[in-house]
Amino acid sequence: MTEDINKSYVQRYVDRAKATDSQAEKNNCLYRAGTQMEVIDCDGNDNLTPAQQQTVLDAAQKLLGGANA
Repeated sequence: MTEDINKSYVQRYVDRAKATDSQAEKNNCLYRAGTQMEVIDCDGNDNLTPAQQQTVLDAAQKLLGGANA
């Protein structure tokens, strides 16, 4: 399934999530990256729990190869 994941899209939104001080923007960016990687449900709810945020970040690190995520 990873061949269908747009890595540049994931990288862009993970980078934005890490660069912002806004919790709302961070959640939105991680929601976008997480749904692209299909590690969280695509249900329109971008109010992510800390566990969901970590799931997305861990998946992005695995997908993008360590230090890139």
